[in-house]
Amino acid sequence: MPGLIIDTLSAACMVVVVWCFLRALLQKTPQNSRPDQIQMDDYLRKITRVTGHSVYDTFYKSAESWPISNDRVEKDFSIYLATQNVPYYVQDFIRKSQKNIDELYTGKGNNSGKKRLIVFFTFLTLLLWGGAVFLSLYVIPYFLPDEFQMFFYGPP
Repeated sequence: MPGLIIDTLSAACMVVVVWCFLRALLQKTPQNSRPDQIQMDDYLRKITRVTGHSVYDTFYKSAESWPISNDRVEKDFSIYLATQNVPYYVQDFIRKSQKNIDELYTGKGNNSGKKRLIVFFTFLTLLLWGGAVFLSLYVIPYFLPDEFQMFFYGPP
């Protein structure tokens, strides 16, 4: 009887866990929600760091492929500064160049930092391993009893 109760409770817990996972999986955030805005702001910041241009310049660059007047860009930029809402043409520009932005921002071809880490950890490993070998061959035998020292140095 107790086994049946435990099995029933574990099955009920599994159903609740699966239900929570499915609910979280199927729950969709609406368009232009706060996480989408944060991602757009993140990409705008990446563009400014990679290119050295301001967000204002990015607005004008993204408006080049759309029939948008300069007055409209000015108005949209002032709205962006006030509310952090990114206009559709900037979102389109970011969406189309997202892969290139990520590659430039992460420095895909630059592995000098990784090489320095490999050299550091190799040196650290050799230092620790070499220190362990030195201790085991030259220091520890002097602290052992005479019976064990004969294994290291031979008979007296």
